[in-house]
Amino acid sequence: MWELPACASLPTVPEGRKKRIDPETLSRVGRTRECDRCSGRRNPFPLDFRNDSAVTRHRMLPSTLGRWLGREDREQALRRRAEAVLAQPWAPFLWNNEPLRDVMPWYFARGEGARLWDENGREFIDLELGVGPTLLGHNHPVVREALLQHAGAPIVTSLLHRYEVEVAELLTSLFPGAERVVFGKNGSDACTAAARVARAATGRNFILCHGFHGYHDWFAADMGPLPGMVPGFAGYTKQFLPFNDVAALEALADEHSHDLAAIMMEPAYRHLPQEGYLQAVRRIADKHGALLIFDEMITAFRMHRGGAQTVYGVTPDLTCAGKSLANGLPLSALMGRKDVMEYVNKIFYGMTFQHDSVALAVSRACLHYYRDHDVAGDVRRKGEKLRKIFNDASAAAGLTGRGVGLAARMDLDFTPVGHLGLHEQRIIFARETIKRGVLPVRVAFPCEMLTDADLDKVQRAFTHGCQKVARALPRA
Repeated sequence: MWELPACASLPTVPEGRKKRIDPETLSRVGRTRECDRCSGRRNPFPLDFRNDSAVTRHRMLPSTLGRWLGREDREQALRRRAEAVLAQPWAPFLWNNEPLRDVMPWYFARGEGARLWDENGREFIDLELGVGPTLLGHNHPVVREALLQHAGAPIVTSLLHRYEVEVAELLTSLFPGAERVVFGKNGSDACTAAARVARAATGRNFILCHGFHGYHDWFAADMGPLPGMVPGFAGYTKQFLPFNDVAALEALADEHSHDLAAIMMEPAYRHLPQEGYLQAVRRIADKHGALLIFDEMITAFRMHRGGAQTVYGVTPDLTCAGKSLANGLPLSALMGRKDVMEYVNKIFYGMTFQHDSVALAVSRACLHYYRDHDVAGDVRRKGEKLRKIFNDASAAAGLTGRGVGLAARMDLDFTPVGHLGLHEQRIIFARETIKRGVLPVRVAFPCEMLTDADLDKVQRAFTHGCQKVARALPRA
């Protein structure tokens, strides 16, 4: 919880007035009031608070003011209810969020463009975007119109919807490696199906991996805080390969040549492939009779409407896509060569909500939009602005932090100094930016609706965040 600084004083409001101050007034007070002593200018409270006092430029939270008025903090009340019934009462993907839980908003109430509002009315620039799927932004007109047009139609039946055909046609026209398509609900579905298909098609078992391919047992069994908890899925079924190291890949492929079913990788992620690297991976897979699988959950639509395979000119045998496929609605796809995709019908693949017509309706609208507009180019340019903002803020604070990786999906990195490693510095930075209304934690995902005004707010937050990190570093 944000606290009032020493320069703040609480206005005195007669008892009879308390009932006339509504939540919108509380939200507006929490967002706009600044302290005379801090800012050097008069900025009185609106409405009944006129000339009574000044709160702070550090922003008096609606939750703090709400407690003073006898109102309960909505976020805290909802948090207590969540902790009583939810196994995960916080968002698990907010990356090791325990050190941030006192400053993070726990629940969103609404969103528009690149902005989110929490249950207390606090406004944030959202650079997390649900770990990337909301490529267009929150409440984008294309998505909203697709949902309205589809309202009233059946959602799930035992039959297919025409949109399933139309979305598959759009995907095969956009991705060089897509001749046949099957749909799922999240990235883990598509990646697990790709692993099963590869093993069925080759009659082999071993898979070389690079990247994150979901939470299902075949991939996650030897990861996380409790590795080895799923018997039969130990490291002999897969192994991670170093990125951009052709010699290491050749050595691993030679070692497992007799049982190598596939090389599965994110073609561009935290680091970009060096010139000729993906071509070498394609050659090595062909040499050993293994399939090449591109996990393009991030790069599909964010890097290019046709994915990294279009950018680098390397066609995989199978492609996994999702996230931005329906701008945040649950939908994923496994695409690939016709002869390989025939094995989808020879393995078990199916789920209750596979043919969800709502997600397909939105995906159809999004794919038309991606096809007709350079969304990836626009997002890349905004990502480069974010990179410059972060790099400049870091340099101005005397740090060597850099934005690393794709402009459309960028890691915010710091150089370890003494006892403060990358993780600790990111926490210090994130706590400060969250306090100032910006939600990157360690990764920045720009969206199409990110505006110059949003970037100005990000710049101020990043500047203060980097200064906070610099002050925390041990002195030479």
